[in-house]
Amino acid sequence: MTKVYGGSVFAIRELTDEQRATTRKELEWLETDLIRRRKRLAYWTMRKTQAETTADIPKHLHEGIFHFHGRAEELVRSGEKLRAYLMVELQDQPEHVAAYHYQH
Repeated sequence: MTKVYGGSVFAIRELTDEQRATTRKELEWLETDLIRRRKRLAYWTMRKTQAETTADIPKHLHEGIFHFHGRAEELVRSGEKLRAYLMVELQDQPEHVAAYHYQH
């Protein structure tokens, strides 16, 4: 007979109540930080659009704008990855897993 595993592909460990509270606090902080990161990305996207459409911007400023836009994209992407991992970590705890996932 074949067993089908329907759990997470991440190596999720079972958390204690204290660890869950810490993870929830970290997720809460990350949510507010992602708002800040997205605002910063929106600003640098605006500046990048201006740099692409305006011809009289000095080269060093033009390069700086593209650098900071790339950095802002990277920060948002890394924050989204961490947020997804933390959410999976909380959701894959035993009380959230369907009964057929348990190996008896």
